[in-house]
Amino acid sequence: MKRNSMGQAIVLVILVAGLLLGSAAAAFAGADEAAIDKVRLAFNAAYSAGDAKAMGALLDRDAVWMPPTGEKAIVGADKVVARYAAFFEKTRSAFELQPGTIQISGEWAFLNGPWRRSDAEKKTGKSMKHGGYYLMVFKKQAEGGWKIARDIWNDVGRAGLAPGTAK
Repeated sequence: MKRNSMGQAIVLVILVAGLLLGSAAAAFAGADEAAIDKVRLAFNAAYSAGDAKAMGALLDRDAVWMPPTGEKAIVGADKVVARYAAFFEKTRSAFELQPGTIQISGEWAFLNGPWRRSDAEKKTGKSMKHGGYYLMVFKKQAEGGWKIARDIWNDVGRAGLAPGTAK
């Protein structure tokens, strides 16, 4: 009888430990998701403020940008920052990466969702609307934070379509 009680106690301890570890893992995942969403919001703010330097602080050193404009991939955070600095000299934008789905796999995370942007040329005031879908890949940094490592997006807004209406 004692042996059976001991076995039940061991099983109970293992179950409780599993529940606690599962809760801790979920809490860490929740913290990572919140950190990634904070980067998304900071990216929106920096872009809308026309602050390429602030955008650069959110990028992994080896970031790769893949715009839908027919350009070659832009490799390196410094080159991405230079691209946006030149863009912001001529253009004012209101930009939003809308909330999306976050998936985390070890040191990498993936965020995808819709985006939209309104541009106005500083010289002429000519405006244009853009929108589409994005996929960002985040890399966990040595200090534990997350930075954008890859960004690719389409622009269905150029075709006059709103996100979600493309066929």
